[in-house]
Amino acid sequence: MPRDIHSVLREVWGYSSFRPVQEEVVRAVMEGRDTLALLPTGGGKSLCFQVPALAMGKLCIVVSPLIALMKDQVQRLKKQGVRAVAVTSGMGAAEIDNALNSACLGKLDFLYVSPERIGSDLFAARLPSMPLGMIAVDEAHCISQWGYDFRPAYLLVHKLREAHPNVPVLALTASAIPEVAQDIMLRLEFRKKHVVRGSFLRPELTLWASHGEDKLGHLLKIARRSNGSGIVYLRDRRGTARTAQFLQQHGISALAYHAGLPHAERDRVQQEWLSGAVRFVAATNAFGMGIDKPDVRCVVHLEPPPDMESYYQEAGRAGRDGKPSHAILLAHPADEQKMRDRLEASFPTLAEVRRVYQAFADMHRIALGSGQFEAYDLDLTALAQRCGLAPARVNHVLKALELDGRIALSDSAHAPSRVLMRAQGDVVHQIRISNNHAGPLLEALLRSHGGLFEVPVPIDEEQLAKVLGKSVVHVRKVLHELERTNVLFYRPRSDAPTVTLLLPRGDAQTLTLKKEALHTREQRAKQRLEAMARYAFRERGCREVALLKYFGEGGATPCGRCDNCRANTPANLLAEPPVRWQMDEGRFTG
Repeated sequence: MPRDIHSVLREVWGYSSFRPVQEEVVRAVMEGRDTLALLPTGGGKSLCFQVPALAMGKLCIVVSPLIALMKDQVQRLKKQGVRAVAVTSGMGAAEIDNALNSACLGKLDFLYVSPERIGSDLFAARLPSMPLGMIAVDEAHCISQWGYDFRPAYLLVHKLREAHPNVPVLALTASAIPEVAQDIMLRLEFRKKHVVRGSFLRPELTLWASHGEDKLGHLLKIARRSNGSGIVYLRDRRGTARTAQFLQQHGISALAYHAGLPHAERDRVQQEWLSGAVRFVAATNAFGMGIDKPDVRCVVHLEPPPDMESYYQEAGRAGRDGKPSHAILLAHPADEQKMRDRLEASFPTLAEVRRVYQAFADMHRIALGSGQFEAYDLDLTALAQRCGLAPARVNHVLKALELDGRIALSDSAHAPSRVLMRAQGDVVHQIRISNNHAGPLLEALLRSHGGLFEVPVPIDEEQLAKVLGKSVVHVRKVLHELERTNVLFYRPRSDAPTVTLLLPRGDAQTLTLKKEALHTREQRAKQRLEAMARYAFRERGCREVALLKYFGEGGATPCGRCDNCRANTPANLLAEPPVRWQMDEGRFTG
C-alpha cells in the first residue's frame, strides 16, 4: 500500500509542503506516467524522485553522470535512514556484485548508477530480478545529441526500459531547449509524452553584463559593494588562483577551486565557503554542482561560458533563498574570439586521438581485446607527458573518444578506502587466532567496523596503524596480501578521475571515429556558442526575456533590472541600481 507523499516529505525531510511544481511531478510519477521535469537550478529536483520512490515502497534506479553528486546524495539519504547505494565506475567487481545483490533482494530503496554500468553483463543479468518501482534519469539532457553535454553512455538507459517496460520513467534536467526536451522523451521511449515545466524565471536574480578591459577592477567593486557570499567563474585553472590572490590582496577573503586540486584541499575550500568563513570562491565549472548554499548574493563570470545552458546553471546558484541577488558577466570584445578558438581546439585530429588512445593503453597495460567495462585512473598530466601533447589537448581527445562511444569519463571524486570480507566467517576467525601476521589486523577491522561481511565499509588505514602500533605501509601491505588470497576485497582510497572502456581495447593504428556524429556535435556546439556570444556581446533587449526565450519560455515582460533595461529606460524612472553601481560607457563607477 503506497504511503502518503506529504507524510513521506514530512517524516523523512521535515518539510511541510512541496516547492512549486514539485508536487505535480511527484503525483504524475505516482500515477505511473512517464514524465520529463524541466526544473530550474535550485528547483529541488532530487525530491521529485526520492519522495515517490519511498511512497511506493519499491526500488528506484537513479542514473546520474556525476560520481561526486551520487555519493553526496547517497550519504544524505543514509543519514535520514534511507537505504541507498551508488554503483560507479571506480568500484571493483565484488563491490558491484554485492550492491546488485542487495537491490535484487529488496534491501535497497535507491540504487544510483553511472550510465556506463548499465551496459555491463553483470548489471544486465541482475536487472530483470530487481523489484523496480521507478527509473529516475538525472541530467537527462545528456541523452540528447542536441544537448550541450551529450554522453553516448546515456543511450544505454533504454536497457532499463527493455527489462521493465511498465515502470514509470522520470527524466530531470535544469537546462533543456524545446528540441532537447523532445529528443529526451524520444530516446527514453516515453509511452506518452508528458512534460512538467517549472518556470525558468528567477525574479530575485538581476542579470547584468559589462564590457570593458579592467575586469578585475570591476570585480573588486562588486565584491566590496555586495553583501554575503559569491562565486567567480573562470575558464582556466590558473586564472582561479590569480583571481583569488587578487581579491585577498585587496582585503576580500577568497580561495581558488578547480578539479586539479587534491581532494582534501577542495573539501577545505568548499567547507570554508559554505560556513561563511570565506566570502568568495574563484572557480572553474567544477565548483557548485550539488551544492545548495542559499545565501549566495552574486555570481560573477570573468568571461563568457561556452553556452547558455552552462551560464544559466552557474548564474542560477545565486539567490536560492529568494532574496535579491546578481549574476554579472564581465566581458571584453576579445573574449568572443577566444570562445571560437577554444571551440576549434576542442575537436582534435585523428592522429592525436590515436596517439592518446595508444599511450593510455600502454600506461595501464591494457591488452588488445580486453578491458571492457574496466575503470582506470586518469592522470592527465602524466598522460600528456607521455603523448607530448598539452593537457588541454589530451582532455579534448578523451572527450572525442567519449563522444564516439568508446570510453566514459568520470569526474574526480574522493573515494575512501573500502573493505568487504570475501571469506566465510569461520575462515576469517581461524586466521584471526592462528596467523600472527594478518590476525591482529583482521581483529582490529572487525572490532572497529560493523557490516564487513555484508557491504564494503569505508576504513582509515592511518587509524588502524595507530591501533596496531604499526606503520601505514604495513597495514596496506597486509590488506593487499589478504585480497590476493581472497580473504577480503580491498580498494585503496583514490581522488583520481577515471576512464571506463565501453568497448574492448582496439588497435590504435586502425582506430576511426564516427565522422557524422562528431560533425553533428561540432555544429551543435557552434550554434550554442553563437547564442552565448549574441547574449554576451550583441543583446540589446531585456536579458531576462532573452534567457527565457532561449529555453522556450515566451511571453515574458522586460525585467526593468538588467543593464539593458536600465539603459533603455529614462533615468528619472529608475530606482537606485542594485548594489549601488551605475553603468558609464561599459564601466562600473561608484
